[in-house]
Amino acid sequence: MPRKKFSLRCVVAWLAVAAYVQSGDSAAAATRPNIILILLDNVGQEWFGCYGGEASCTPRIDQLAATGVRVENCYTPPVCGPSRTVLLTGRYPHTTGFRLHHDAALYSGGGLQPERDIIFPRLLRDAGYATAMTGKWQINNLYDEPEILERHGFQEHLAWPGSIDRDRVDAAGFATFRDIVRREAYEEAVAFNRHIESRYWDPVFLRNGVREVRRGEFGPDVSRDFAMEFLRRPHDRPFFLYLPMVLTHGRSFTENVVPTPRNRDAGRPAPEMFADMLRYADDIVGQIVDELDRLKLRDETILIVASDNGTEHALSTRRHGRTVAGGLYTLTEAGGNVVLLFNAPPRFAGGRTIPLADFTDLYPTICEFAGATLDSNYPPDGRSLAPYLLGRAAAPPRRWILNEYHDVRVVRDERYKLYNDGRMFDVVRDPVEERVLPADADEKEATAARARLSEVLRSLPPDAPPPFRLLSLSAFKIRAAR
Repeated sequence: MPRKKFSLRCVVAWLAVAAYVQSGDSAAAATRPNIILILLDNVGQEWFGCYGGEASCTPRIDQLAATGVRVENCYTPPVCGPSRTVLLTGRYPHTTGFRLHHDAALYSGGGLQPERDIIFPRLLRDAGYATAMTGKWQINNLYDEPEILERHGFQEHLAWPGSIDRDRVDAAGFATFRDIVRREAYEEAVAFNRHIESRYWDPVFLRNGVREVRRGEFGPDVSRDFAMEFLRRPHDRPFFLYLPMVLTHGRSFTENVVPTPRNRDAGRPAPEMFADMLRYADDIVGQIVDELDRLKLRDETILIVASDNGTEHALSTRRHGRTVAGGLYTLTEAGGNVVLLFNAPPRFAGGRTIPLADFTDLYPTICEFAGATLDSNYPPDGRSLAPYLLGRAAAPPRRWILNEYHDVRVVRDERYKLYNDGRMFDVVRDPVEERVLPADADEKEATAARARLSEVLRSLPPDAPPPFRLLSLSAFKIRAAR
């Protein structure tokens, strides 16, 4: 696909959504759905029963998949900062410049800016939606920019800030931390990050910019209660709720599991504790669904559940009869092929699957659901899945999906996966990518796939420069290696 066609496709997608919105009458506008987007943190497909996982951790999410539409292969960058940026902007890292993890909450130095990046919650707010978020934001420093979530389109929030806890670190200690960041001292930063604000026990939150320390409470419960209160409130217009959970991320970079209220014993094997964390997250999803039913909002609501990247490498589980280790930070299938499902039984038929999608597709899809007009100066890179989900198209729009991190790009179709260094894998037969397919292999299907996927990679524009120096442990490590 030539680069001109790639760009033209984005414009065509925008025009289609705009035409759909303009053609809608007042009755259609009055029936616009509520939308809830739940994002789980640091957990790959292998842990979910609906993706063949054998750990029995996700019965409520599996039920949503069974009665909804599940994406079989969904690509997103394999670490939380870039993944969330792709999700909210609808643009690939090569477009935004966020090609490395940038942990703005911890290290400051810049973040997602409304002057540069139009995220879809802002479009929903401008289209008349009531908007709220609770959980992990990370892609801005909420102390440096106290009004940033409002400027991004959220009318209210209860957010875990994710910064160094100044209640536990004095001014001298904080100055030491800033010097560590300035020097990009990886090992010192890892050690200092133990002082991050708690997201679990005795959590720290910002409620519409006001700091709260919730002694004796469990962070996921605090976010859940905020979400429930938002749902229970009388609404005279449709709402959008963004719930990026802190589960199932560990306490910090070096502590990948925590005890939950159901089992406070911290001395158990890490995979067992991680499974408990995922079960707790699954139960919160179930409680949200049950509350929608109780409030008689279920038929009016589209529920989207996703995960932001793969699991920590140290954690493994069984999937389809084999042991799968986490792939966080890697563009392997375990690192960047994540959970994505849609559930709205009255609005579209369930029991279906979509073979291919990536996180850029959520932006135009959600905007089309909401009847929110895209900004013609800011076309997303993705394709709307709404026509297929709503029964207006016979097939999903994707023939390939793209993933990127740092200087690596990878594109795949339903069977084959091609890296920009020429390595190609049959990821249906070889999901752990052990056998590189030779370029001169005498196999017509593989040869044709290589040609198609190579053309996709050639059609893509070069990487945009980062908007500022990207700061994170992985960025420190990459630059030190140079």
